[in-house]
Amino acid sequence: MWSAKMIEKTVKGVVATVGVFDGVHLGHVKVLEAVCSRAKELGLLAAVLTFDPHPDVVLGKSGIDRFLLTTRHEKELLLANLGVDLAMVVEFTPELARMDTPDFVQKYLLGSLCLRELVIGHDFRMGKDREGDKALLGRLGSKFGFTVADVEAVLLDGSPVSSTRVRGAVSAGDMVAAARLLGRNYSVEGIVAKGEGIGKDLGFPTANLSIDEKKLLPPDGVYAGLAEVRGGIFKAAINIGVRPTVGGVNRLAEAHFIGFCGDIVGEQVSLHFVVRMRPERKFPNREELRKAIASDVEKIIYLLTTP
Repeated sequence: MWSAKMIEKTVKGVVATVGVFDGVHLGHVKVLEAVCSRAKELGLLAAVLTFDPHPDVVLGKSGIDRFLLTTRHEKELLLANLGVDLAMVVEFTPELARMDTPDFVQKYLLGSLCLRELVIGHDFRMGKDREGDKALLGRLGSKFGFTVADVEAVLLDGSPVSSTRVRGAVSAGDMVAAARLLGRNYSVEGIVAKGEGIGKDLGFPTANLSIDEKKLLPPDGVYAGLAEVRGGIFKAAINIGVRPTVGGVNRLAEAHFIGFCGDIVGEQVSLHFVVRMRPERKFPNREELRKAIASDVEKIIYLLTTP
């Protein structure tokens, strides 16, 4: 909901940035912190113009079905937690991809947001044929009355942090590397669906999550992680896979919340991946599966408790 103060600031103008911001990784955070800092200095709103769906999906560049590091809801929460006042989501279409930079700036940044300062990343380009670099934006700023500031890249192991690097780490199951790039553990969120009760029968009840079909999942296996449920945070044994020992065929994300009891079917849960423990395996029978889960849980408790 907009307050009178926010409306007044919007009329005065905004400090804004433009981008997909998939993952909201450390490089994105540096840009967003600069936006919020400048907005506070100038008494304006901190705004982000972002896109949905992801441009690479619309333009057929993603190459994989599950692609997104952050869903729209996850991204909006992360932006708000960083202090962004306004997130304007523009539907990305092939027509938008063909719009030239001056038209985009006038329609969205000036017409919708009353832009006063634009903050961009080190490799920023926008508009048709990626013509909108810092030089062109600077000329448009001189014409229309806004300034342009750029932010240097965040380097990790000698290379810029990027969404591509995060996807590579998650796809490889290297959740430690993903966390270093993101500045937080990689996570998924979803609604708990009613399961078959197999985990409960084995002594380790699990929550099966219904996750956005475009959200990138790590490889099949068992992960040590944390679960946010009902306002609390619990250690969790997370399994991604088809559950071959019990004849499963559909790929699922399920988790056993250590120390939590309760029926949470229909509730939203977030899972945060800390480290991959082992690949998914097919065991000879359910008793061997039960023993393996017990061992996994014991190791996860130790791992997440030890400083």
